[in-house]
Amino acid sequence: MKIVLVEAKGAERSAIRSMLEKRQETVYAFSKGQDAWSFIEQTPDINIIIVSLNDEGMSGLEICWNARILAEQRKGMYVIAISGEDNDDMLVEALDSGADDYLQRPLQEEILLARLRVAERMIVLQQQLVQLANHDSLTELLNRRAFFEHADLELSDPEKSPSIHAIMFDIDHFKRVNDSFGHDAGDQVIRTVAKIAQAEGDLIGRLGGEEFAMILSDQSMLGAARSAERMRETIENTPILINGHRIEITSSFGVASYQDGDSVDALLKRADIALYRSKNEGRNRVSVDRPHKSVIEDDYKAACNIRQKSRA
Repeated sequence: MKIVLVEAKGAERSAIRSMLEKRQETVYAFSKGQDAWSFIEQTPDINIIIVSLNDEGMSGLEICWNARILAEQRKGMYVIAISGEDNDDMLVEALDSGADDYLQRPLQEEILLARLRVAERMIVLQQQLVQLANHDSLTELLNRRAFFEHADLELSDPEKSPSIHAIMFDIDHFKRVNDSFGHDAGDQVIRTVAKIAQAEGDLIGRLGGEEFAMILSDQSMLGAARSAERMRETIENTPILINGHRIEITSSFGVASYQDGDSVDALLKRADIALYRSKNEGRNRVSVDRPHKSVIEDDYKAACNIRQKSRA
């Protein structure tokens, strides 16, 4: 675990740090609350904050409050407040300000370390809950809700948004796989397509059934179309063997680029329209959003070596 310790008194800070380092913890110790908070904001993998409530400057209560807000974004963060006051009001204020636990001085090493073990269990449980809440259990890709949340953050960045592209794709005739070979085979097909897609980008979601979406940044439309073509070709050339059966699949793709003022819904809708054009024109192909089609079509065909196949 990575722990930030905020304690103004040098002797107290050294003693607590020594206790923590006996457990091989990584400890970042600060005497000033503002310095500690600047470090926490810039360091995304901090797990535990141990903060004295009696420090001057940025108070321990302020750190508790700010950490609770930050934890809504990062998840898996645990705050332990320390005070020398044997005061129920201080306990209530600390917990109301966002602390997860509260210790009184003088600190006893065995109690501090026991509370750390509790913190670790809570952090692991929280991370597991976040994983379950945000990811599709079959593919481990982002689920629909989490994908839209992450995509919205990408589009909200004015530096990234002009170079953002969306790819929508699904598996051609997926119902036939389930009907012919069973749902276990269908699940294996979906997992295979998800794994292939992960080679092209990080922001990928399974929107439902056999339908997927991807957001690419720092790309031209041609670059995004090439990514889609690589996925299409790899899927086509990756047979799946299940119970002695060789299953060959194809997928259809639609690509759209960000336009000024786009919401995630608007961007994905244009990619979805391009996807349905691929379906209507024979499947197993990549189509791009029509405003770009005449501009890049010849370059795209040459660069990607698209084979216009029709597979009903």
